[in-house]
Amino acid sequence: MERPTAEIRRLLLLGLLRDYIQQEIAHLKDDLKQGNVSIIEIQTNELDITVNFINDGVYDQGIFMSKMLYAEIKNRAKRTGLII
Repeated sequence: MERPTAEIRRLLLLGLLRDYIQQEIAHLKDDLKQGNVSIIEIQTNELDITVNFINDGVYDQGIFMSKMLYAEIKNRAKRTGLII
């Protein structure tokens, strides 16, 4: 390994990112709760993620394409330099 400090730096950044993401998840859950949104069920398969939820007493459903979500995450990680 030519530059072990670069790999160590990446490891530290990813650990800090994990901590930040956990905090963001907690904040988002609080925001949803304050907005009177309750997630009832999340179903995942190879093609999509289906979320059943209640928004102000009204049942609703959101369907998110897995490939699109993965592409968005990969793009964001590349832009920030977390992955090469």
